[in-house]
Formats: sequence, structure tokens, C-alpha cells
Amino acid sequence: MRVLISNDDGLDILLQAEEMEQAVACMLKAEGADPSSDVEVSISFVRPAEMRALNASWRGIDAPTDVLSFECDGLDGAEEQDPLELGDVILCPEVIAAQAADFGNTPVEECRLMLVHGLLHLVGYDHMNEDDAAEMEERELAILRELAVLRGDDPAGVRIGPVTRHEYD
Repeated sequence: MRVLISNDDGLDILLQAEEMEQAVACMLKAEGADPSSDVEVSISFVRPAEMRALNASWRGIDAPTDVLSFECDGLDGAEEQDPLELGDVILCPEVIAAQAADFGNTPVEECRLMLVHGLLHLVGYDHMNEDDAAEMEERELAILRELAVLRGDDPAGVRIGPVTRHEYD
């Protein structure tokens, strides 16, 4: 497993590289994939202006957002791909930090959630309807609790805040 982290603007990315790698490994394990397999994930940190441009271009929403995901290869094709390129997760730490308090989170907690959220999009999760959103949120919570255990934190203290629905964008 390779996690390629890009922070060209030297932003405060809120998370350490080791934790991002653990998040990818936990997500792969939760999805039944071997974290030691030849899988690549790219995680990039960008300023609000760049995130706004990406959001406008790809989603038609002319505003910065917290996270965007761009899937490449699906996990179901893991046997045929070497390496398997899951895709890119783009995070905007300034937006994440600004919204964290609204959700009752610290900026670091919110960044963890947005990273896991973005990673789950890479493997096919979405939240366009209530059932899909509930499934995605359940998986987010499980992964975030596993990450808490790895950090030595109480997993019972992990919450994911209000639910996300694309229909409200």
C-alpha cells in the first residue's frame, strides 16, 4: 500500500502522514482488501481557491468544499491491476477547520472524518439517499473508532456529527 501525500502550498494539514496511512489501511481492511497489497491512494491538501475551482469544474458548485474524491480503479478489479490506483482524495484544511466547530468537532477530528469520508467515496460509497448515507456513516464511524484505538483513544468518544446528504448541497 502506498499513500502519496501532496501539500504543495505548505498548508497546516491537521493530520500526520502516519495517521493518513492508518486511515487508508483501516478502510481497505473494512472493505475486505489486504492493506499490504499493491494499492495506491493520493491525498492532496489545497487552498480554498483551488478547491472552489475543482468543485465548480467537477460538481458545478461554485464554492469551496471540504473534501472531493476522484475514483480511479475499483477494489473489485484488484486482481487485474498492479498497482491498483484507488484514486485521489482532495482536502481543504481551511474549510475543514472553519466548519469543525459547527459540527462539534475539533479541526483534527473533522479532518479525520473528511479523510475517511473521501476514502469511502473511492470504493463506491455515496450519500445520495437516506439508505446509502446511513450505510456510509456506519462505515465511517467504524473506521474512525478503529483509528481511535490505534491512537490509544477511547473509541466510544468518536462521533461523526450531522449526517451528510448531497441533496442539500
